[in-house]
Amino acid sequence: MVDCRWEAELSDLNKPFSGKVALVTGGSQGIGLAIAQELARQGADIAFNYLRDHSKAKTAESSILEHGGRCLRVRAQLLDSEKIDSLMGAVEDEYGRLDILVNNAASGVQRPALELEERHWDWTLGINSRAPWLCAKKAIRLMQSGSHIVNITSLGSERVLPNYAFVGISKAALQALTRYLAVELGPLGISVNAVSAGYIDTRALRTFENWNEILEHAEKMTPAGRLLTAEDVADLVAFLCTERATMIRGQVIVMDGGLSLLG
Repeated sequence: MVDCRWEAELSDLNKPFSGKVALVTGGSQGIGLAIAQELARQGADIAFNYLRDHSKAKTAESSILEHGGRCLRVRAQLLDSEKIDSLMGAVEDEYGRLDILVNNAASGVQRPALELEERHWDWTLGINSRAPWLCAKKAIRLMQSGSHIVNITSLGSERVLPNYAFVGISKAALQALTRYLAVELGPLGISVNAVSAGYIDTRALRTFENWNEILEHAEKMTPAGRLLTAEDVADLVAFLCTERATMIRGQVIVMDGGLSLLG
């Protein structure tokens, strides 16, 4: 006879986010989609926003639902604070709570710093730095003690990469925001951390003119012996949202297979 208590305990281990709700910005593709899928696999109900591609968003929604739980997709331009209000309102109407916020959505213009314009600054900093601040500020009213915020940043926040100036600056600001929020939200029982991901073969990386060379170099030089994947990042984000990571606060965790150790 199977011990029902043992089955329940095993289920809790396999689905630690059962009954939890996660919002992943930019969750219709790439790293964001991998994070949404992993959190769903571990039991969370998911919400994500997207900007233009309805077909891709529907496909993402279907893939998330295959992992179990519920899924809410919302079209929202995060440059617009009113759209962020609408996004949070949709999450509240659908789920009534929020336990995990992953600020993953990002954008930028690839040019040397002196060739960029003011509007490029406003766009890039608005989506990559201002929006995560607003999302966090508006999300906490739906959060309880034990909730988590994870910001997705990149190595360009600390290293100079070609044609990456405004994106790198915006990600550096996001890392600073991570530290400030970790201190301010600590008394509320909300943990805040960031993941700085290395090179991953995503559509975003393929917008670089030399994306193929970047990936070849990364694969050859990475001490771990292979390229980083979106699923690797998703695993780390999921861990940071568990009780086991409760004493990790305000940290920017680099995940790149050791590539950045080589200079």
